[in-house]
Amino acid sequence: MKVFFFGFLFILFFVNVFASPIPILYGSEDFFKKDDPSFPIEDKKGKKDKIPIIWGGSSLTQEERIVNGFPMKVFILGGGAYIMHKSIKLSAREIEIIGEEALLGNLKGQVVVEDFQNGVTLTATKGIYDKMAGTVSLENQPVLTQKKEGKIVRIKCQSIVRNLEEAKTTLAGKVVVTSEEFQVFGEDAVFTEKDDRIDLKGEPFLFSENRFLIGQTLSYFVKEGSIQLDGDATIYQVSYENKKDKEKDTVTKERVLTLFSGKTLTHLNKGKETVTSMNGDAYMYRKNSEFKAELLESRKGNKEIKATGNVSYMDKENGYRMEGGLLFYDKERGYSYLTENPKIIFLNKKDLTERGQLTSVFIERFDERNETVARGDVQVETQSTKATGEFATYYEKKDELVLEGNPTLVRNTTKVSAGKIILYPKSDKALLTDGLKVIPNGEKK
Repeated sequence: MKVFFFGFLFILFFVNVFASPIPILYGSEDFFKKDDPSFPIEDKKGKKDKIPIIWGGSSLTQEERIVNGFPMKVFILGGGAYIMHKSIKLSAREIEIIGEEALLGNLKGQVVVEDFQNGVTLTATKGIYDKMAGTVSLENQPVLTQKKEGKIVRIKCQSIVRNLEEAKTTLAGKVVVTSEEFQVFGEDAVFTEKDDRIDLKGEPFLFSENRFLIGQTLSYFVKEGSIQLDGDATIYQVSYENKKDKEKDTVTKERVLTLFSGKTLTHLNKGKETVTSMNGDAYMYRKNSEFKAELLESRKGNKEIKATGNVSYMDKENGYRMEGGLLFYDKERGYSYLTENPKIIFLNKKDLTERGQLTSVFIERFDERNETVARGDVQVETQSTKATGEFATYYEKKDELVLEGNPTLVRNTTKVSAGKIILYPKSDKALLTDGLKVIPNGEKK
């Protein structure tokens, strides 16, 4: 027999529960789906449930139903219906509660889950509350919103399962994460509020201002705003950089497209400083240059770059390639430093074929002057010449290499020394000045 109560009703239950798992129900159309042939029987002698449940609403209908072969009390709450799971509030236009101890709840229409402690709110049109599992399952385009420490993150997807005890949310089907800085698109995601971390799988991709990122998995740390992208990580970036015209003495903005790829991309926010690094087969491509290394790190908005491990930088415009174990570049100063077996390979500008090379202890480059300086045990090879010295300056625009510090040159078995040796690596020419001397075979200088 059905009994109807009208007005405000407030009910508090402290109950015993049976230890076996409870089948999860999937909505009002199939509310008593028999995923498990048995339904828990109330055990008064069992261990007391440690989760007190408060539920209520402005109207209540109570009825008896046979659920999986067992008679159960079903309460239908309306008008501001809610369930309190500890400090977490679940509300809806209507809630069907199974059993006096509210083991299961079917939430219908205007579903809102409020986790005040973690600053998280979930909304949907339909949901299932499972007290034993400590979860709420939401369907029909649910939305998760987190407001924490001044930052707002909003996640949309097709279905959500939230673990109320662990503050952990599993999101499935066309996940979209939106923050003030960017948007992330993926297929599946896990949001762990205690770690402040969102993990996305299924080749997610990220949009931000003038930037697009893609990889196999992506982790976003909400509080820091940091990102880790694993598995063939790739960045496509558009920037506008100053281009100087020395002849006209003017500066114009040039649109530059950069492709940046590798195995793992990490973007860290450390206060005002940001560090972006690509680890594992790092590769950066621009129209006039290519950059390769095992690890490539960028700081201060790409104004400082550090590359380590099999470093290779090719300047197509000026026709050379620099190689070594460690390279540091300061964009504001226009200064590069290359060490650990550094090398310059001179290239033909038209087809980028090799025309010669230079090795030394370390190499410096100055962008403003288009000059490269090599120091310590300098050795140069061209098509027909080998030369050595202690110090060398390469003037890129003129393809002129000035070798100093007791320089020597060997060509066609003839060895000579001079105060200064000028080489033109790409055209394979040499000019000797200041005290030319031929060194007989076998004689050391």
